[in-house]
Amino acid sequence: MSLADLIQLGASLVAVLFVAWLVGKMGLGADPRIVDEAHAIRLAEEAEAGFRGIEVARDRAGFAAIVRNEEGRMMLVRAHGNHFAARPVDGQVVARLDKDFLTLAPPERTFGAVTLNLGKEAGVWAARMRSLVHG
Repeated sequence: MSLADLIQLGASLVAVLFVAWLVGKMGLGADPRIVDEAHAIRLAEEAEAGFRGIEVARDRAGFAAIVRNEEGRMMLVRAHGNHFAARPVDGQVVARLDKDFLTLAPPERTFGAVTLNLGKEAGVWAARMRSLVHG
């Protein structure tokens, strides 16, 4: 290996390390999670002015949560890329219960369906979804 090859190899290594550092500094490739109920409430309140969450059903992995306010209105919060997105849960959201899993499909296709592992609470939250349609 010649000196020119070693210099090129060293420069390439430095460039790769710099790009990796820059990606980390920018937060790209992060794995955003909803860490607790307070975090879920804050995200829902940031998404809609005047929304004040009082109860949370957080997915066990932390990728999504349903936040309910005092009036019974609900907001679905989910990881979306490096950030979070939120949408109101109303009668247009299709809910499907499968044991401990609750899948919500908002009418907005770009938001996508969200499956939350809620454990034994999945049935309680599914019943609340039914009340939005019938209530």
